[in-house]
Amino acid sequence: MTCCSAQIQTETFESLSFEWQNMIQERLESTFFDQQVWHKVWWSEFGNDFQLKVLAAYSDSGSVELIAPLMVDGNEISFLGSTDLVDYHDFLFKEPSDANCIQLLMEVIHGMTEINKISLESLPESSSTIIRFRSYAEQLGWQVEIAQEDVAPRIELPSTWDDYMTNLRKKDRHELRRKFRRLKQAGDVRQVELISPNDVENAMGDFIRLHRMSTAGKEQFMTGQRERFFRNVAVELAKQGLTRLCFLEVNNERVATSLSFVCTGVRYLYNSGYNPAHSNLSVGLLNHALAIKSSIESGHRVFDFMRGSEAYKYHLGGIDRQICALTAFRQSDSMN
Repeated sequence: MTCCSAQIQTETFESLSFEWQNMIQERLESTFFDQQVWHKVWWSEFGNDFQLKVLAAYSDSGSVELIAPLMVDGNEISFLGSTDLVDYHDFLFKEPSDANCIQLLMEVIHGMTEINKISLESLPESSSTIIRFRSYAEQLGWQVEIAQEDVAPRIELPSTWDDYMTNLRKKDRHELRRKFRRLKQAGDVRQVELISPNDVENAMGDFIRLHRMSTAGKEQFMTGQRERFFRNVAVELAKQGLTRLCFLEVNNERVATSLSFVCTGVRYLYNSGYNPAHSNLSVGLLNHALAIKSSIESGHRVFDFMRGSEAYKYHLGGIDRQICALTAFRQSDSMN
């Protein structure tokens, strides 16, 4: 692959539809944030204030080796999306990736003289983009800063629920068993997991309701615009078989919910909610525990709690992974 001798081209969602999906299927681990439909839904809802800049690097043979979904806001270029709704960002590239593609991309951005700031947020700590992009940006005279943006706890799942329970800290294992016993004493308890687009669409109203009533912060977060986004992206990803919409029901009442997406053997917990009137039963935490159990039974290898250091994630066995932000500033002497 000789990516750097080819060219970066400006594309559209439509022109890259086939190559985009193929690249995702070939990747060892892709997130639902990589899906083109995710970008399209986000852009349709929030893109009015930005300029779309989808760049693709081609090899000499004409194959797409890298896709960079970017947007421009004044003199700043960044990943498409925002940290309030996106937990993980990165460029899409074939594996093994070619560092020359990142070099070529940086050279193209460097040539956009109106751009003086590059903001690459929500990069997983394992991303090769962090080192490569920094190196090429600094070679072109840009000042680069890398900061820890947040943490994203995750669990490497064992093959059985019993093994999962054994792996928990003794206190957490004892507490989880106690909470399950108390929940069962409350009456008829079951968890419902919805997957089909129709089922997901019909139940998103309950998800939004439980999300908003959880905390004042979540009620403030779930604006009408974000509600439309959640509804659309949940249904669109359900059409691809990725959505898992869960409800914990107690005596036929939906008391807790979670919205997850499954990609390449990883279940990503995107957001959740519960009815505070049932908080004495720990319904929110137990709904997550049952989702973990479902993931183990489905053969998933990782349960990812994603962005945030909420205590329940660690009580359920989560181990931090860092999320990083790379920011590059053009220096006046790098214009040439």
